[in-house]
Amino acid sequence: MDRRHLLGVAAALLGAGAAARAAPQASATATAVPLQAPSPMARLQGGTDGALLGVSTASELWQATAGGWQRLGSGLDPAAPLASGHGRIVGRSAAGGLWVLEAGRVQTLRSPLLAPHAGMLVLAFGIIAVASDAAGLHRVVRLDPTGSTWAESARSAAVVLPDARPLPFDPGGSSSDANGHVAVFGAPSATRYRHGVLGDAVEPTALLWLERHGLEPLAQLELPPPFVFEDIAPRAIAWRGGRGLLTVRSGPAGGQLAVIARARGAGLQLAALGDPIGTPNRWLAPSTDGRRLWAVHTPHLGGVLHRYADAGERLSSQVIARGMSNHAIGERDLDVSAWVGTRWVVPTQDRQHVLVIDADAAAEATTPAPVSLAGAVKALVPWRRGPDDGVAALLHDGSVWWVGVAS
Repeated sequence: MDRRHLLGVAAALLGAGAAARAAPQASATATAVPLQAPSPMARLQGGTDGALLGVSTASELWQATAGGWQRLGSGLDPAAPLASGHGRIVGRSAAGGLWVLEAGRVQTLRSPLLAPHAGMLVLAFGIIAVASDAAGLHRVVRLDPTGSTWAESARSAAVVLPDARPLPFDPGGSSSDANGHVAVFGAPSATRYRHGVLGDAVEPTALLWLERHGLEPLAQLELPPPFVFEDIAPRAIAWRGGRGLLTVRSGPAGGQLAVIARARGAGLQLAALGDPIGTPNRWLAPSTDGRRLWAVHTPHLGGVLHRYADAGERLSSQVIARGMSNHAIGERDLDVSAWVGTRWVVPTQDRQHVLVIDADAAAEATTPAPVSLAGAVKALVPWRRGPDDGVAALLHDGSVWWVGVAS
């Protein structure tokens, strides 16, 4: 066991112990029970309608209900993210093409060949995905229904991140991005910033905003050397009466929280930046409920939670908790945490427990005691089980647990 690992374990134990000692005696507690998954799960995701979806290691799609599990289909790539909306669930097939479940029927396509770790976006009348070409480059594609099947209707000229997660973005929207166009990270570089903790060593150097039908560029924000966006998918937030994107800019002084918003005219700009961590190759993992701006500094080593606030061109921060980790080195799930109302659920540094933090508390370390689980946490998904609020927790052994979060 190396020194870095020992320090991480020590920080986890100290952080969990501090949280337990600081817990108010009358605080709400959380409980954990197994959900008895029908087979080991490789992926757990929430649906747009509040459903809890799981992809098994055997490539089957399951949906959890209050009474058990329902099998919805098979033939999925367990390593690829799902997307849902407008009556459809989509993913990457085990053969690498598009997989669509709609009206109880599964369809698969042979082409285009989809990127194995990229995300998708379900529109009212189409699907946005990331596809690879013969040269090994990746571009955004749009697929539309044609008769009884789906076909590619547009492809971006711009090259995007191989594991990009496209999302809708409407910088002028008042409360939603539902009618927005496609925001996606592009201009990937494997040489500008050598850190490589987010699944590979390729980092984007630009944020693209593409028209959702033809995928033509509407705007692009490029970072000058030596900076990159050390991120896979920006996070949509409310920002100064409109909409913004929360991300991480990294450079010689390490990572720093950043907000991208509309510039004067039709462009995009870095609207505000937090202070950098101060050390090269140190990262922070953002988390947001769409309004709050939080980030765990050095989630792989110590895990210090900061609450950020808009302070003009600067994002000011306050430490509010310690000893947690919402990201593991090499994983593409960049925020293993879940928001349940005003409660934030996050693993401890050892990943064997979860903390439930009151987001409205003003002081540091106001969390109840850590909740023990039967193994290391891989994913957390908000899910209301019957009348009770809570999260579903996927463990690394493929089992699924439910953690009830009392208000």
